[in-house]
Amino acid sequence: MSKLISYAFCIVVTALVFYAFSPRHDGQGAELDMDLARIQFNDLVHFDGRMVAVGERGTIMVSDDDGDSWQQTYGDQQLPVTLTGITWLGGDLLLAVGHDQLILRSTDGGDSWDVIMNDEEAGEPLMGTWSADGKEVFAYGSFGRFFHSTDAGQSWTSVELDIHGEHLNDLAGDGKRMQLLVGEMGLVLRSTDGGDQWQAVEPFYRGSLFGVAHLKDASWVAYGMRGHVFVSHDDGINWSQIQLPHQLPLYGHAADANGVVIVGTGGAYVNLTGDGELRNIGFMRGMGTLTSAVVLPNREFFVAGQFGLQQRDRDLLAHTGR
Repeated sequence: MSKLISYAFCIVVTALVFYAFSPRHDGQGAELDMDLARIQFNDLVHFDGRMVAVGERGTIMVSDDDGDSWQQTYGDQQLPVTLTGITWLGGDLLLAVGHDQLILRSTDGGDSWDVIMNDEEAGEPLMGTWSADGKEVFAYGSFGRFFHSTDAGQSWTSVELDIHGEHLNDLAGDGKRMQLLVGEMGLVLRSTDGGDQWQAVEPFYRGSLFGVAHLKDASWVAYGMRGHVFVSHDDGINWSQIQLPHQLPLYGHAADANGVVIVGTGGAYVNLTGDGELRNIGFMRGMGTLTSAVVLPNREFFVAGQFGLQQRDRDLLAHTGR
């Protein structure tokens, strides 16, 4: 009996070895997905049929088939600095930002990248960029770092804000009248003149705000630590809290004409209408911490985060009610 067991074991081992070294044909996509699942992605953007995602160790991936396959265009072989944000400025122009006050610029839709700014001694991360017209751009980050560009990100000027060095986490605008800038310790700044002047809103929350989004008209949403979500209907002057049954941090969002979906730790999501009313909350199981999301043209929901890049076969913005 022992010899029979030994022979059987040898046959199994031989089969496994043969399988491990045999050529793959149909499994190449699965291998790429498994590799991507080991990388944390912090932001992604979708435009003109292309999706671009940025993450740890300078990783930049592009997809031209709504996330079914990906190609790496930048990585640690160029500059191993964690990237935190990606912005589409229109046409083939993109900006990516990250640690060490790094700003990368692409003029070919993300296929190649040029280093515009990089301060290794400072070691301070930029968190994102925002632009209303693709030419005038603002960059923001830790310890109140704020930069302004008037040439689509080719050159930058440092701007001193009247704050106390709080981290700046997100900036959003309606493209016409208003911009809101949020950060730690409940910081909210408003600008009504295109970003020339910023006024602080009376504090309504003492924790960190990680994101802000314009809904429609004078309605906005801000969100952050411990499951805090706030809605304003007067362009950010007054805010009311939406009560959630959990205290999980929320880090990113995707929006369209139907509303916004905010995502965060444990695959948590919060779905609001364009008027800032709570539609639904839930969890995308098995996805870990989610940092960003986009709504694809086919209405599918694509998320990025702790376990890489993952597509959802459910239309969250429409599925939870219109």
